[in-house]
Amino acid sequence: MRPEQLSLQLLAWIYLANANPIAQKGGLGVLDISDTNDLSVRQRFEEVIRLDCASQRRKALKRKTDGDSRTYIPTCSPKNSLLYDKLQCYDVSAYCWCVDELSGEPKIGTSTARGKPKCEDRTTTTVAPKRVRRNNRCKEKRRTRFLRRLVSTIKSEMIMNGVNATKVSRDSAIRWKFNQLNVNHNTVLERSEWKPFKSVLLEWKNVRQCSRNLFKTCDLDRDRKLTFEEWRKCIVQEINRVPAKRPDQLNPFLYILRPE
Repeated sequence: MRPEQLSLQLLAWIYLANANPIAQKGGLGVLDISDTNDLSVRQRFEEVIRLDCASQRRKALKRKTDGDSRTYIPTCSPKNSLLYDKLQCYDVSAYCWCVDELSGEPKIGTSTARGKPKCEDRTTTTVAPKRVRRNNRCKEKRRTRFLRRLVSTIKSEMIMNGVNATKVSRDSAIRWKFNQLNVNHNTVLERSEWKPFKSVLLEWKNVRQCSRNLFKTCDLDRDRKLTFEEWRKCIVQEINRVPAKRPDQLNPFLYILRPE
């Protein structure tokens, strides 16, 4: 049972139990309060009956019988006569429109001449906006800066591990780090070997997306392993595409002298 039907019946039972002069006609929900002198009772029932399609239709048919041929007669829902049918039509003007089932109020923008709008399709539902994944946060200049920083960090790590600074270059740093990470010495980096280094990179500020996806973007053949050639190509090609513009970008101790 719908809430509006239940409240109408509940009001009827209350007032009938209190012996108010309110009669039932045609079953529960079709009420006649024309004889009551209680203003509060009249107002409360008129508010309910205003939304009752069966009552409004009965009144309209009476006016038409009395001679008003242009009277609009509402169509009630076939499932519940208290509710309005979603589609209403006025034969005199050949217009049809959609209404609210409970109140019968027309829905703006649905009126159609010599045709019937699709009222079933006009139910408005709130659709949550799709979350847009920002996959472009590690592209172009941002990725280049990240890789340049990666090489500088590896160079400084080599020097702090006792490698002669004169022998430290970009290519030697890339090879040194690859050998350091390749714990099982099988000439390829596996994800299990990469994971500890990834944890270190994820601590860098403002480049989390680059750190997270570095292994995946360098794995060109998608075999979940990194060869040295893939590792080197991934870094060198990107850095060469955008040459360093400032001397401090080549400083291997840049990110140690100027910590985050």
